[in-house]
Amino acid sequence: MRVSIRSRIEQMYGIKIRETFQIQDVYRIRTADASYCLKSYVFPEEEVRFITRILSCMDEHGFTRGQKVYPTVEQSAYMSHDGISYTLTNWVDGQRPDFTRRIDLKNGIRTLAKFHSIAEGFPTAEAPVARIRYSGLNHEVSEYKQLLSQYKNSGHLTALCEEVLVFLHQPKVLEAIDAEQKASAFVHGDYNYPNLIKDKRQKLHLIDFDNSSLHTRMKDLSHILHRNFVWNGTEMLRWIDYYQRYRQLSSSDINLLHALLSAPYHVVRNIKIGGIRMAKRVIPTLAHMNKYQRELRTLL
Repeated sequence: MRVSIRSRIEQMYGIKIRETFQIQDVYRIRTADASYCLKSYVFPEEEVRFITRILSCMDEHGFTRGQKVYPTVEQSAYMSHDGISYTLTNWVDGQRPDFTRRIDLKNGIRTLAKFHSIAEGFPTAEAPVARIRYSGLNHEVSEYKQLLSQYKNSGHLTALCEEVLVFLHQPKVLEAIDAEQKASAFVHGDYNYPNLIKDKRQKLHLIDFDNSSLHTRMKDLSHILHRNFVWNGTEMLRWIDYYQRYRQLSSSDINLLHALLSAPYHVVRNIKIGGIRMAKRVIPTLAHMNKYQRELRTLL
């Protein structure tokens, strides 16, 4: 860490730094009596303020598995230096969970349900327009369709996108989205094992809220299911049931979740990461895709 930024942190937070360690995209800062996490952001300042407000909202609702934001001596939730914003939060000692282990995945789904139970009531007036995304689902699936239409042998996937767009206009789905907007619900935005830390007591802590937004909570649940059960509707249904042990879903939530899980998320994600060559390993046959759809329909 450069001397200038280190001095700036000490000045802004009134602390004396003993050691700093860079770990991926954050710094672990040690003082005589505590460890902190320093994270930089390239977002507009209003979005950094939004992220810190999300963390504060979680704390206000009694959720102890998020990051605690430490204010500057001037009581700001973040500091700026050379045009970059930084937050100082608590450091959680531990390791990433392994979702190939059933016990870790159960912990991950349970923690998500508990997070979703308090993830509402955000003051909408404090959210930047770019972070209010309840109405963006149709656009997202339309982008999927446009991307997939560029490749041969993907006709069954573009047709699937068209089905999902129809699903998203069903009354029950629109009811779910409207309810989430009225609840002023927020999401983590990238809920999966890389953004969770398992402490010594096996408790999971949520980190990295860069993708948080005001959105439908089923986006988080569909994301973790997509990432861990590629085209496996039977396993998805099993873990949806487990989620509902801790947070019951309404019939409209179920309809929305069905629509989100129907989208060819896996294929689009892999295309964006490594092109169509990388995506080939997750492109289902028509028969496999139809089987997956039949499995998901039992949700309804």
